[in-house]
Amino acid sequence: MYLPIPTTPTKSARPTKNKLMNAVIFVVCMLVAVLITACGQKNADTLLASAKEYIAKKDYSSASIQLKSALQKQESGEVQYLLALSLVEIGDYVGAELQARRALLSKYDANIVYPVLAKAMFGLGDFSRIAAEFRKVTVNDSANQALILNIVGEAFLAQRQPNEALAAFDAALVKVPGEPRAKIGRARTRAATGDLTEPLKVADEILARSPNFAPALTLKADVLIAQLKPDEAIVTLSKLVEVDPFNGQARFSLISLLTANNKFDEAAKAIDAMKLAAPRDIRSGYLAGVLALRKGEPLKARDEAIKILSTMPDHPPSLVLVGAAEFQLGALSTAADYLRKAIAANPENIYARNLLIAIYLRQGEPGKAEDVLTPALKSSPADPTILRAAGEVAMANNQPKDAANYYAQALALEKNNALTQTRLAQIRLINGDTSDAVTGLEAASSLDKDQFQADLSLVALYFDKREFDKALQAVSTLEKKQPNNPLTYNVRGAVYVGKRDIRAARLSFEKALSIQPNYLPAASSLARLDLAEKNPAAAKRRYEFIIEKEPGNDGALLALAQLQILTSATDDDVVATINGAIKANPRSAQARLALIGFYTKRGNTKAAIEAAQLAAGALPTEPRVLEALGSAQLIAGDPNQAIEAFNKLIRLQPDSAAPLMRLASAQYAAKSVDDAIATLRKAIILKPDSLEAQAEIIAIQIASARVEEALKEAKTIQKSRPTEAIGFAAEGDILASQKRPADAASAYAEAIMRKPSAELVTRQYQMLVAARKQTDAASLANKWIQANPKDTTLKFQIANDFLAKKEYRDAAARYKEIVAIQPLNFGALNNLAWVLHELKDISAMSYAEKAYAIAPNNAEVLDTYGWLLHSKGEAVRGLTLLKQAASAAPTNIDARMHLAKALMAAGDKAASRKELDAVLQLSENSPLKSEAQRLLLSL
Repeated sequence: MYLPIPTTPTKSARPTKNKLMNAVIFVVCMLVAVLITACGQKNADTLLASAKEYIAKKDYSSASIQLKSALQKQESGEVQYLLALSLVEIGDYVGAELQARRALLSKYDANIVYPVLAKAMFGLGDFSRIAAEFRKVTVNDSANQALILNIVGEAFLAQRQPNEALAAFDAALVKVPGEPRAKIGRARTRAATGDLTEPLKVADEILARSPNFAPALTLKADVLIAQLKPDEAIVTLSKLVEVDPFNGQARFSLISLLTANNKFDEAAKAIDAMKLAAPRDIRSGYLAGVLALRKGEPLKARDEAIKILSTMPDHPPSLVLVGAAEFQLGALSTAADYLRKAIAANPENIYARNLLIAIYLRQGEPGKAEDVLTPALKSSPADPTILRAAGEVAMANNQPKDAANYYAQALALEKNNALTQTRLAQIRLINGDTSDAVTGLEAASSLDKDQFQADLSLVALYFDKREFDKALQAVSTLEKKQPNNPLTYNVRGAVYVGKRDIRAARLSFEKALSIQPNYLPAASSLARLDLAEKNPAAAKRRYEFIIEKEPGNDGALLALAQLQILTSATDDDVVATINGAIKANPRSAQARLALIGFYTKRGNTKAAIEAAQLAAGALPTEPRVLEALGSAQLIAGDPNQAIEAFNKLIRLQPDSAAPLMRLASAQYAAKSVDDAIATLRKAIILKPDSLEAQAEIIAIQIASARVEEALKEAKTIQKSRPTEAIGFAAEGDILASQKRPADAASAYAEAIMRKPSAELVTRQYQMLVAARKQTDAASLANKWIQANPKDTTLKFQIANDFLAKKEYRDAAARYKEIVAIQPLNFGALNNLAWVLHELKDISAMSYAEKAYAIAPNNAEVLDTYGWLLHSKGEAVRGLTLLKQAASAAPTNIDARMHLAKALMAAGDKAASRKELDAVLQLSENSPLKSEAQRLLLSL
């Protein structure tokens, strides 16, 4: 800067020394400012020039570094565009989209920015937005316009919209005739519609001229995948990655294929290579999550997806991945939240829809499942996965014939799909088509050696029919397919147990363990046999062997804990074992629920609540834990705390009626009758077909002496559902509670006219007996039993009536009829044992032993078997079982009385007195009260 100085200074104008110094400083500062501005401009220009050189060399990583530095110096539309271009090439699609949009805001040339933006969005898998945003975008360069149209076509293709995709590819060919990517796009569209011959021909023709042309290699790989030639497709994709190492889509396809074909080690290596080649490509993290999910590591899969969603909350693939992971972890409501969001972002995602349908079906909400299914069924009526989902929805809606029709359509599209064939056969079996079901299962068994669901279904079918030799033949077929699978020999052992060939069963279970020494199902089967043979020590060693080899095997620890309970181990030992399982797997809901359940059964409600609170702290989003906490608080007589727990459960599962039902029970316990009824009505709104909620409202009204309201509710149901039984059955229950048996019987008759069932017939029978209409009751029973000879519900009631009247011979005859139909009905076996004991029939013990073998934890079975052993003179074993019975059912007066007598016989007066005191407290109107008083006086 030039500063004028007077040539003839006067005294007053001559600068002092300080003034001269200030002037010099001013000049220097101004010069520095000019130089800094010039240097800054020069530096930004230098960085931009350097970046362009790197781009020319295809060194996009170095270019992006220079361009980011340039942006710090000076905002520039050109720099933003070039940075977007570089980031696309290195797989940072998030950053690329951001910079491309900034370039557009800077009014940089949209003709070259739009193609880069389209590439970035395609890399993100944002197909629905691509189709919406770019289908009408035009640029002045034909090549760039063709590129955009190709990306639009591929986005439509990804959304299963072949007609729209074809139109986009045709438009690209108009812009650039013969454009290879558009030709390949057309070929891929034809492949998507089932024509694989022409697309493969197109790919081979292009590759003959240009062996390393990436889109042609991609097309060929896609066709090979469609032709079910995964190994050849992997070879093609591997070559594609070699010739185009920055092709993120190629790496994505290769890793997806490796994962889908269970080549987990190769997939993991490919993911690591992808991270090195394109460290900013979020798809590597997504693929790592998919791999983890396939390997049975849902927690790891969820974590990978959450990382992506933390920066891209609406990334559709990651939303689906985290939804699938939460589904596997059992957090169904959380999974549903993510999947609904994924479907909103990409309505054509069939996998997400199928998974959400499965969740709703598991939650017992077929109406919501149908809502999710309907759009997919319209848009993809020939998709076998959708047809299978439709079949399951139909089954949930009690429409097995429609279900069979859907599965038949799916099978017509996938003639060699063993799982579809198997499920169709199972549904035919439900429809009563036994011969077709067997034929279908046999056909499915021969389709795929790696699928053995059909073989297991055949074994189960023959087992249920007690055709054990045919079941063993089915196992032999399974063995040919799965000779090294312990499951095969575990199934064979189960058949031999049914056949009562215990020696062969043991050999089969041992064979399973020889293949896999820690195979818990076989160890558990052998342990049960050991217990049946009165060898609990051997049973215990089964689990201890596994635990010694794998101290962190929580399943084996839980099985050992269950064994300890059965063999009367101390509570401290059982708790220590369950806590060992929790320590081995702190996130195991099963282990924590086992501890809560153990304390609850022992009546230790304080410990149960403490265990549930710890579980809720460790697993705050686990619905089963919150339900267990609320239930424990309810049992402890603290309904207000239970209400709080169930409200948390409702927040976790806002679309489920089940938590509302639990809340209503707590509100009723808190004497908030109106609140309970209001909550149940909310449950009905969520699930209009919830018969349980409507029945519960009536039950509460009856218990609250609101008989008129209950009757009004029943009449309302009758009016809204005139062809259904529920309203008339409810009226019968109300009249029965009012001790109006004749009127109740008439109401039940109306219900039976609409939907005959064993339960309703049994209720009507009880009312007719109570009304002393014995002839009508007998007539009803005879007609029902003749029409339903295999049904045992009414027979059980009649047998129990004979037992109550101490008409033991008639009771025994009825129980024997039931056992002949249902050999594994432990209730009938137990009662038969008791009446035969009363008749002094020596066969009583054999029936008691059978009941115990089937239900060793049932309190009534333990009581009967223990008392018979005591009566037979096996005092020690009898006393052990009676203690278990009293512990399992502390309010069972008969069990406590039997235990008191056994303790008295053993000379343990103090323990006997304790049991008799308990009987006195429990037996206000029981005839056992006087007997207990007499026994106490004798002590």
